[in-house]
Amino acid sequence: MENRELADNLKKIPYASTATLNLAYRQQDIPHPMDGFGFVVPFIEGRQLLACTFSHIKFEGRAPKGLALLRAFMGGALQPEAFEMEDGEMLRVIRHNLRELLGIKEAPILSRIERHPQAMAQYRVGHLGLVKRIESLSTAHTTLQIAGNGITGIGIPDCIHRSEVCADRIIEHFHQLKSCGR
Repeated sequence: MENRELADNLKKIPYASTATLNLAYRQQDIPHPMDGFGFVVPFIEGRQLLACTFSHIKFEGRAPKGLALLRAFMGGALQPEAFEMEDGEMLRVIRHNLRELLGIKEAPILSRIERHPQAMAQYRVGHLGLVKRIESLSTAHTTLQIAGNGITGIGIPDCIHRSEVCADRIIEHFHQLKSCGR
């Protein structure tokens, strides 16, 4: 019964689908200053572009010298229809937005679209209580640890930290078994 209850509680965490579009440009083709790590587009603007990161600035060595690598995001909980677009339409929409926001008129020299179905956890009111319940139910399974963006944070650093905590708990459990002679 606890297994079913644990599974049912895990299923209560909603997820949204997102798409990322990685676009490479010659830096000279981007007239807007690249003086940050990117930008977020407020929903009130009515754009299908959610955000854009300047990956070549954010992560050194991500693009060859003279090139810029932009990563655009579409879809999400508020615009699920954008995730369903055909690749060509998705690229057209993002290029239109980047032309308006960054002044980019040239076509990217490379583009790649990645779709991430049901991958972005949505934290609704009561999420922390749900996580407490999940953790409480999981303690019945001594070596089961639950990690992921639906538990303690959507960012990569949050997921890494949670994974380390889970690994430490499992290691501690086996140390306790060993000290008891098991």
